Amino acid sequence: MKITIIEDDINLAENLAKILKKSWYMVSIHTSKEEFFNNYKNNNDIFIIDINLAWNNEWFDIIKWIRKNKKIASPIIITSWFNDIEKKIYWLDLWADDYLPKPYSIEELEARIRSLTRREANLRENIIKYKDTLYDLKSKNFISWVDKNIYFTKKELMIVEILLLNKNKIISRNKLITSAWWDYDWMWVKDNTINVTLFNLRTKLWESFDLHTIVWEGYILRE
Repeated sequence: MKITIIEDDINLAENLAKILKKSWYMVSIHTSKEEFFNNYKNNNDIFIIDINLAWNNEWFDIIKWIRKNKKIASPIIITSWFNDIEKKIYWLDLWADDYLPKPYSIEELEARIRSLTRREANLRENIIKYKDTLYDLKSKNFISWVDKNIYFTKKELMIVEILLLNKNKIISRNKLITSAWWDYDWMWVKDNTINVTLFNLRTKLWESFDLHTIVWEGYILRE
């Protein structure tokens, strides 16, 4: 397993890497945003990122980049000396997968690494990644979404799923109807119902999804 440590304290990072390597982990270290962006090879399994207020927004830029990179689906563990509940909630809502306050034991860190690894192995079989969003085929819903206050109807999510499963392919209007309204006699589904559903979906997705109408053919979600 490959672990990337992002920590501005080089001595702490090297000590942590030394300990993890004894457990047969492969470890790389980055001590700044510039070093990370210049040297990251996109081949790790887990990120361990230390949050330090002296970094200003560098850590935020790194996390944001990781989550927006469609080729990276690795979990993120955040460590920090700050241990109040508001910050924990903020960082976990900001796309982190786990939070570990300092000081922590190496045994607890390794246990959390193993737990995340098991969870990710199960998730990846059911997850579709599109830009900076994640959709779970099992729960039929988004598990990562920029605006968590947006509510999607069951029919909207069914259409989203069809589009995600057929990215960069033209999906006919009839295909959307028969798939999303399978529990109805789709022959009786009115055009206005479909148009309103698609209009509402486009409004909610806004710029997050590159959805296009192909005249006389159907719809395509471009990536």
